[in-house]
Amino acid sequence: MSWKDNRRANLTIQAIANILETNGIDLAQCFGDTGIDIKQMLNADVDIPNQTEIEVIARAVGVLPKQAGYGVKAAQALDVTNFGVLGLAILTSPTVRSALEAMASFSEVSILLSRVSFRESLGRVAFILDMEHLPASIHRFTFERYFYMTLRFLREMSPDYDMSDFELQLPFSDPHYEQELTAISGLKVRGNQPFYALIASKELLDLPVTNTDPIAHNHFLSECQRILNETNKFGGFAQKVRNYIIQEKNFSPKLTDVAHSLFISDRTLKRRLQEENHNFKAVVMDTKMTLAKELLLAASLPVKVVATRLDYSESASFLRAFKKWWGVSPAQMRAAQPKPLVKDSELQH
Repeated sequence: MSWKDNRRANLTIQAIANILETNGIDLAQCFGDTGIDIKQMLNADVDIPNQTEIEVIARAVGVLPKQAGYGVKAAQALDVTNFGVLGLAILTSPTVRSALEAMASFSEVSILLSRVSFRESLGRVAFILDMEHLPASIHRFTFERYFYMTLRFLREMSPDYDMSDFELQLPFSDPHYEQELTAISGLKVRGNQPFYALIASKELLDLPVTNTDPIAHNHFLSECQRILNETNKFGGFAQKVRNYIIQEKNFSPKLTDVAHSLFISDRTLKRRLQEENHNFKAVVMDTKMTLAKELLLAASLPVKVVATRLDYSESASFLRAFKKWWGVSPAQMRAAQPKPLVKDSELQH
């Protein structure tokens, strides 16, 4: 399953709602047809598909006043426990280096929307955020949230380390934004750099983590791997096909188009899928039906909206395909879901 299909706690959605209300903006402008209602926003146990969160962030950034800090405010609503088992793996690491290796290896199962990595050079280390797969309009928000959470993790791991010489790097020049970000973070900000990155001294990597527990750390890493394996139930070329479908939002792709995007022939793509015990049509249908389930259950979108998004010309055709794939209708699947933990009476308080 692609990272965009993953489901995540809605804490960022709640934070965005608070930011919008503080700025006097009607929530309907951002939540519109996403299917997110007040019950879901108040219920921390409700999971939101990554793609829905991306859409909400993009809409919020589009209507909010242009200034730095929204990503930081969203991050302030989070803490290390919101990273789940990955957060535990990080905090029990032997050293900061091993903690960052865990974050880089398993960022796809975290609350981050992006992949992270770190590079060492000339006595410095760069914590790099890869956002090529995200809309450019939310890059600043996502980076702000990322560097704030990274600093919080580092303070938890090595509370006595002086972080005043850390630096933020941006792949563009915007003096006004850089000044705002400096004021918010207290760090030097440099524009026109190769990546979005947090820069620190290389010596940081070898610092011991305050609450290290090697046995627990290895256990949590194994659990992260198990979750990642379940998330990416497809591998190899089947996963590449899924990624193409989701990234291009082309839910009725031709094999020729996918092969062309991978710089291989149709015949090669067919052969590679066969070697993985998959076929093109089955991967496409699995992707569509998995997304359909997410949109119907997690996002609570109407059947007609889901059918349209997945390129069905008629709702009836979608309903037949859905029931054939899952064995039940959308209505039956929704009826079988556990009831929300937040009661209607509690929403009034």
